[in-house]
Amino acid sequence: MRTALAALVLALASATPVLASDPPVPLLFRGISPDKGQWRMEILEAEGRGRTIRGGMAALTLCTDNLYREARERSVRHGRKDCQVRVLKDTPDEALMETECPESTSRILMQREGPKSLLMQAEVNGRRGTSTMKMRYTYEGACTQDSGVMRFDKDSEACRQMRSQLAQMDPGARCAQSAQRAECEARTRAAAEQMAAMCR
Repeated sequence: MRTALAALVLALASATPVLASDPPVPLLFRGISPDKGQWRMEILEAEGRGRTIRGGMAALTLCTDNLYREARERSVRHGRKDCQVRVLKDTPDEALMETECPESTSRILMQREGPKSLLMQAEVNGRRGTSTMKMRYTYEGACTQDSGVMRFDKDSEACRQMRSQLAQMDPGARCAQSAQRAECEARTRAAAEQMAAMCR
């Protein structure tokens, strides 16, 4: 179940809106830029791709500078159109945002918990079905030099499980029967690199 957590996080991250212009910024982000800086994300509950995870999950660190940059680069590579963002509710303590993209639609409810802490509930509907998460975000300041997009605490149970899984991800063995072996091996190596980066 722990390794499914990484898949859920990546599924939600891949739905990050890619915008040609700056998206609207809800009032509860005043003094904190939502697309800049490092956030501590505690996942309270996650569900998607036939998995449900509740309680006892590792927290992770998220660098939104890199997350938004990668989302924009994906948009250019794949020729995706811009997403449309609507703020459905906007008060200093609560915001509801809906993002409609060509391949997915997401809705995020954000509630202020403290000066730099927010509770969020996210639902993403896309080609692979619906993924939902409940989480707590705490703003920690600017991203560090070694910040990736996201990473778990390297000594966490989630990272131990991922390292175990990585040891078994041999592209040659995994793709031996694939009709498109080169593409399969490239995808497997890319997935392995992405998982390894989450535990540095």
